[in-house]
Amino acid sequence: MRRFVYILTMIWLASCTKQEAMLSLDEQARADSAALHVAVMPTLGNLPVYFADRSGLWDTLGLDVRLLRYEAQIDIDTALIGRHAEVGASDLIRALRLYDRETPVRALFTTTEPITLVAVKGKRVSKIHQLKERMIAISRLCITDYWCDQFIDTLGTGQPDYYRPQVHNVKVRADMLRTGLMDAAMLPEPYTMWMAATGNVLLQTSTDKDPQLSAWIALSEALNDSARSKQIALFTEAYRMAVERINEGVQADLVNDILCDEYGLPQEVADSIQLPTLNTEGSPQRTDIDKAIEWLKGRQRMPKDVKTDSLFMQ
Repeated sequence: MRRFVYILTMIWLASCTKQEAMLSLDEQARADSAALHVAVMPTLGNLPVYFADRSGLWDTLGLDVRLLRYEAQIDIDTALIGRHAEVGASDLIRALRLYDRETPVRALFTTTEPITLVAVKGKRVSKIHQLKERMIAISRLCITDYWCDQFIDTLGTGQPDYYRPQVHNVKVRADMLRTGLMDAAMLPEPYTMWMAATGNVLLQTSTDKDPQLSAWIALSEALNDSARSKQIALFTEAYRMAVERINEGVQADLVNDILCDEYGLPQEVADSIQLPTLNTEGSPQRTDIDKAIEWLKGRQRMPKDVKTDSLFMQ
């Protein structure tokens, strides 16, 4: 009899444990669904988001954020198209292109994202024209492609004279240059500084006086939802708080850890480089969007029937 009671008790306890586990999984699923999903990649304009995540800024503002880590803009596009993320790091060119995939977005704010044409060391290249008939690694239809065009156009030598293989993954692009598999590459920070620290040649860089095309974007449908809209407003506030702290040198050791852990920089490089001052720009300028549209039309890649004013926050 005691054995029978014992068995029944064990069955009951197992049943309760299973129900609690199922309830816990349901609760986790609901919490994940309610969180703001942000698609990031290791470039300078993303640094404040990694900083906010690691420094506890989300908790300070009462915001639940889940970072989706990628190493290529095309993967961030996929996350937005599939509605796995509500917010993502992007640029105005790719934001316009998303409309071709039935994914309307709005630009939250522009970011600091200088792009540099870097030539591999040892090839005796000190001027852009010396890259003629050589390989420049880019990611197509985004700011690296745009700036490669702009830099080459200043020479008047013609775009077909330069080979531009597509390497979407920013870490792979940097590694291919670093190991000599590419003659040159279009790179964002902090990879430009890493390449310079190891003897590679910086040929030309976009400046803050040039069109500011890098931007954080959000799904229009998320911004039209009151709960999501509040989350995105808090995300924007956290980003600006992080920018201020990074610029002031607050938790510099944490920034170095992020550069090593998230960006893959060697510790000695992370300790030695001086990052550019980050900005907290507002909505993109009309002239910047016009530049993106003009370039896409020149490539015959501008989606039809896009109301470009929809990129502006309302």
